[in-house]
Parts: sequence; C-alpha cells; structure tokens
Amino acid sequence: MKQTLRYYGPVALVLAVILLVSMGLTLFAGTHRAVDDRPRAVTTVYPLYVAAKAVIGDTDGVVLGRLSGSADGCLHDYQLSPADRIALQQADLLLLNGAGAEVFLDDLLPTLEATVVDTGADVELLCASEDTHDHEEEHHHDHTYNEHIWTSPSGYAAQVAAVTEAMCALDPAHAAAYTANGAAYRRQVLEMGEKLRQAVEKLPGKVCVTFHDSLLYFARDVGLSPAVTLQAGTDAGLSAADLTTAGQVVAENPTALLLYDSQYAVRYTAVDSLVPGAQVLAIDTAVTGEGNATDWLAAMERNLRLLEKLTEETP
Repeated sequence: MKQTLRYYGPVALVLAVILLVSMGLTLFAGTHRAVDDRPRAVTTVYPLYVAAKAVIGDTDGVVLGRLSGSADGCLHDYQLSPADRIALQQADLLLLNGAGAEVFLDDLLPTLEATVVDTGADVELLCASEDTHDHEEEHHHDHTYNEHIWTSPSGYAAQVAAVTEAMCALDPAHAAAYTANGAAYRRQVLEMGEKLRQAVEKLPGKVCVTFHDSLLYFARDVGLSPAVTLQAGTDAGLSAADLTTAGQVVAENPTALLLYDSQYAVRYTAVDSLVPGAQVLAIDTAVTGEGNATDWLAAMERNLRLLEKLTEETP
C-alpha cells in the first residue's frame, strides 16, 4: 500500500499542478475582459461615481463601477485591492478626478486599455496648502494642487460636463440620453451653488477658518473668505501655534465661521469655544453615501441648512 502511494503520489501532484495552472490562466484571461460585451466605466473618487450615475440615469447601456475604497472619503494613502485591479483591467473608460488625487495609479495607467479621462482638466485649480503639502509628503504623495474639486459646485459642474462627454463617447448609442441627463444634473448642481451663495450673502461676515483644505474650493465658490487654512485630519494634529493663529482670526473677526470637514471627527474646543456654536460648521464634502445619484445634492443641501440656520440665529 505504501509503495502504491509513493508511485502515484508524484503523478497526482503533476496533474494537480497542471490543473491549477490551467485554472490560473483562465482566471487571468477573465480579469482582462468581462463576461459580457457591455461597455464598462470605472470611477475613482465617490462624487464622480455619483455624477456618472446621474448621467447614466435609467439607461441600460453601460456597467458602472468604482474603486472599492472610494466610498471611504478622500484617496489619501489609498492602495488598490485585487478587485480594483480586475475592474481596471476590464474597464473601457476610467474617470479620474485629476489634480493629483490618483497618484496611486501612476504605475498602472500605462498598462490599461481603458480610455482615461481627467474630469478636472478644465477646472481652475487651487494650489495645495503648505500644511497639506507637508502632510502628503509624509505619505509619499507629491501634490501640487488641491484635489478636492467636487466640493465646489462650479468645479463639480465642470466635472459633470466631462463625465457626460466621456459617456457619450463610450456609448454613442445612448448619447442623447446621457446628454439630457447630464444637462439636467449639471443644472441642479449649479442651482445648488447659487442657493449656497445666496445664503452666505445674508451672513454678517464672510471670514472663515478652514480646518482642512478640502473646504477651500467650497469656501471660494460660495463667497466665504478663508483667513487661514489648517489641516486637521485623521492623522494630522494642529500645533499650539496653529490654534493661536486661529484664535487671533476669531478675535479680529467675531463673526468668523469655523469650517470642519465632517468626515473627520477631530475638533478643537480651544478655538470653537471662542464663537457661538452655530458658527462652528461641519461641512459635508460628499465623499460618502449610499450610492444614489442624489448623494452630492443631498450633502450640499445639508450644508445649505447649516448656513440658513446660522442666518436665522444671527441677531
């Protein structure tokens, strides 16, 4: 019995290896092309997924996906998962935010067959703040620009236009539907931007302190004036000098708003306590949601309510 096992053991092992190799080749081939011929689009940052979903609407012409971690906020420190790599290899269209948000794709992009579209190419970009630049260098990123384009209604509207054009090129058979859906969504985005600006116009002061550079596009677009930009994220704390600077701004501008990015739980009561509670605003930057085409609009609606409430409470 032992002799029989010794004799057939190597044969069985060889057969098993051949089977595994065959399965591996099949799986590899499967990662390159999907099981059907429908065009496939993949987005990076979550707001782009929302924009693409709004543009597609109920048109059954394209498969839309997003990077698996793109519902977790900004893409700092993001690393591709195996599922992401498969999705990217299968994609016909890759929609990028641009402005340096996708540095983790630099090595992979040349290997992809997908058409790559930088949706931020026509947006007037802000430079990355000094604090943000230092923070990014710690994480091996090399950002020159502030990548949080979508927090600006006008910037996001430009991205929606780019998404619409890309979808029409990807799937010409449904271009009319994409064009109509994109125009309608872009109009809603711009209308929301106007509502936000009107709310800010009613405030007694326009000066603000931003506690993350994700809020700079938002502040600029709605008519606020950042006096200082600090960087309070999940792994970046503020120094005593930073807090003193923020305190000085508040002392000189009693109506100053303190803007936090709602995705970060960090708060600084030493500064917050210097102003009425209504002037401390947790701005929703629309980086998470339930996967609905209305998620960006819903986030900005929440921000609008904060500004309107502040107007109501101001003497």
